[in-house]
Amino acid sequence: MKNIKEKIKKFFKQFFLINDTPHKIAGGGALGMFLGIVPGEGVLTTLALASIFRLNRLSATAGVLSTNMWTTFIVLPGAAAIGGFLFDTSGKELIKEFDQTYHLGLKFFLSKAILLDVALPLLVGFFIIAGSISLSFYFLLYYLLKTKKVIYLTK
Repeated sequence: MKNIKEKIKKFFKQFFLINDTPHKIAGGGALGMFLGIVPGEGVLTTLALASIFRLNRLSATAGVLSTNMWTTFIVLPGAAAIGGFLFDTSGKELIKEFDQTYHLGLKFFLSKAILLDVALPLLVGFFIIAGSISLSFYFLLYYLLKTKKVIYLTK
């Protein structure tokens, strides 16, 4: 337990040692978390978008690596529930249909019926959850960075 606590402490301490503005560090971390949760995105996409939006690439990389593909599996039930609610279907049914069509191949998966009836609700659910988590993380990290810098400046 102590080892995990030390790793978490070290992880957050690294954010405070990055020499950049709090907005760029928090924005990069939030972008990385968002792209780590949404299925199919990865480190290269995160680095490219962080560069385009002029956010901190180190914090973006840390964010995407901390929410890698395993987070996608954790978020899937919530994404299915939100997507199902918004598209007037059951979340369990969406997951069941996705599992049935996923193994049939890309040609069948990209058919209009599967793409609109299964994939779109799931993606909308993922975007909503990933957006909520990354936005919350942005504000939390931004606040911590601002207060931490003020503490260092006053010492």
